[in-house]
Amino acid sequence: MTRNTEDMLLVVTELFYGSGYGVTTMQDIAQTLHLRESHVHALLGSRDDMLWAIVSRIGRLFLDQARSVPRTVSPAEQLHLLIHRYLEVVAQDRIAVAVFLRDWIFLEGKRRNELQSMRETFDSYFYRVIDAGARTHMFQVPDPSLAYLFVLSALHWTHQWFQASDALAFVQLADRYSLLLLRALCSDQNVPLQGALAYLYNHDIQEDTEGISE
Repeated sequence: MTRNTEDMLLVVTELFYGSGYGVTTMQDIAQTLHLRESHVHALLGSRDDMLWAIVSRIGRLFLDQARSVPRTVSPAEQLHLLIHRYLEVVAQDRIAVAVFLRDWIFLEGKRRNELQSMRETFDSYFYRVIDAGARTHMFQVPDPSLAYLFVLSALHWTHQWFQASDALAFVQLADRYSLLLLRALCSDQNVPLQGALAYLYNHDIQEDTEGISE
């Protein structure tokens, strides 16, 4: 995809976000881009193609973020990193994340199945970590399945409000949100957790951040 078509897809993403994929027509897209419908189709494909380009990119990005979390740190640190990685995607691409979470259900056939598989794989990282924390009594949760759904539900709404003006503001806000979720699992861990922080930032900003505790 060329730079020009990437820019156009950003405009389409804003349109889907504002109006909803279900009611956005090719005519709406063409008018917004100041192009003929035939030209839009030649450059970006159908509406389904555009939606797939948006949601599959975000799905792969979420998966890449989750896969980057090392399993060598504790379950609490892994969960902290998963939360940070999720919020990084939201902070960088909030509008596309909203379209991903809301409009993926309009996909059909093979694409819908592929996106569903991405989502299930991503969710499994949270379940595995929370289940491991429950087994080691780091998390006091009677039902890991319910706990991981709680955490994911809390994260999936962050696109509505999560914004940070700079890198330090992001770290502080992400740490506070992570702390809320960790404490909801009855974890006594403070954040930032040093192992996780070292992994995330290679000690570059440790002097600028302080652990948040009760």
